[in-house]
Order: sequence, then structure tokens, then C-alpha cells
Amino acid sequence: MLQPEVARDVMRTTEVDISRNIAEKAKHFYNEGDENRWGRESLPEFKEQIDEWLQLLSVQHSGVVAELGCGRGAFRYLAARYCYIGLDISFRALSRYVAPSNAVQADIESLPVASRSVDFVLSVSTLEHVPHPEYALAEIHRILKPGGVVFLAPAWFCRPWAAKGLRIRRYRELGLADKLRKALIPLRNNLLWRSAFVIPSRLFREIQFRWSSGLWRFRYTRLSPNLTDYIDTDCDAFSSLDPHEAVLLFLRWGYEVPSASSFLRRLFLRHVPVVV
Repeated sequence: MLQPEVARDVMRTTEVDISRNIAEKAKHFYNEGDENRWGRESLPEFKEQIDEWLQLLSVQHSGVVAELGCGRGAFRYLAARYCYIGLDISFRALSRYVAPSNAVQADIESLPVASRSVDFVLSVSTLEHVPHPEYALAEIHRILKPGGVVFLAPAWFCRPWAAKGLRIRRYRELGLADKLRKALIPLRNNLLWRSAFVIPSRLFREIQFRWSSGLWRFRYTRLSPNLTDYIDTDCDAFSSLDPHEAVLLFLRWGYEVPSASSFLRRLFLRHVPVVV
């Protein structure tokens, strides 16, 4: 029988091996196949907001802007005005869409970036595709300069049925359980139905937040990503994230969150960027 200390070491080693295996699968997935898995080449709905924040901050030409998960380079135009760094796990995407002088291949759970060196951290449609988003958020906290800003816009609340493509597949292709899941998609997507679960959970977390101190655990729902075929939007998502959880984490770290500055705004946050 293993001693408790030995058992813990074995468990830690196993967890590390599993994490490495997942990371290698993800790296292979994002280096192969359909370019849609790298995201869109144009994101006009965020461009205006990002430009406004950069102007509001008066970020100088020498200011460092780091984009985590730059994909198809929707924001590479920032390199003309700032010291732009585009980081992505996919070497193929970087080599195709980002200038070599601005491109860094990296896992955002462990960034090759100096602490407190970045003025503006930008990440769009990326955090949900990271096996451990809490590590990525900790890295963002580490590299951000005091007074810097984070613009975080993952796909919040990724759906668990995306990995199997249930939304787009025909009923005759599915087994009984998946047919039932597909039939329930309209109900589970209904705003009132989702609010009945999300709002009470957020209220409970707000109470916990107010009555606790010290470390704060970032909570999210793990998903089973499809890292074989890109069959539907966010089929490759590792987690379903609630923006409310991200806001509470940054508040605990001592940041101001202008995008959710009051209790009611936090409580009813939907699919909007979190700006810190």
C-alpha cells in the first residue's frame, strides 16, 4: 500500500502527464486542418471598443500590447501603432497571419513574457479553448503592468453539445440520448431557462465573495472538446466560462472592473467583454 505522501506524488505526476498530453493534442489540432479553428480574420464588433480603450489610456507608441490567442490576426493592425506581440499556440497560424517580428508561439498557461511588462492585454475567443483557464488568468495578472488594462472577450457559456455537433447534425444520425439532447437545445438556450440557474448561482457567489478573504477560486464547467474534427463553432472548447466569475477574480486581485462596476451589472452580465 502506498504511503500518503507517495500517493500524492503519484497523483501529481499523473496530472502533469495528462496535462502535457492534452496540451500536445491541442497544439496538433490548431496546427492542422480547417483554418476556421483559428477564429475569424475580422472582428469589427471588438475593434472599435479596443481602439477606444487604447486611446482612453493614452498608450504611447512604445506601449506593449499583447494579444493572447491571435489566431488569424484580426488585431495585427495594432503593430503599426504599438509594440504589438501576437501569441498563439499554432505556429501555422502565426506564420500565415502575423509578421515574424511580432509573433510568439506560446501556451498562454505559461507565457514567455516578463512580469509587469505589458500595458494592454487583449484576448478574444481564446480562453474557452485553454485546458486550464485559471492558469491563463493568473498569467495575465502576472504580466500586466500596474495601471494596465485587460480586454477579455472569450465565448462565454460555451454549450456542452457543441463537441458532438448536435446543433447541426440530423436526428437520424444520432443515438437516443443525443436525440433527446438535441431536442432540448432550444429550451436550454432560452434566456429565461438559463437565468433560472445562472442568477441564483451568481447571488450565492456574491455572498461568498463578500464574506471571504484571501485566495479566490475561479469556477468554470469543464467540457469534453472535439480535437479530431472541426464540426461546429466551439466544438473544441475546453470549458464553459461565466463572465461573473472572471470579474470576481479580478476584483479579489485588487483591480477595478469598469465593465461591471456595480452589483447589479455583475449579476446580469451576459455575452460582453470584461474590461479590467
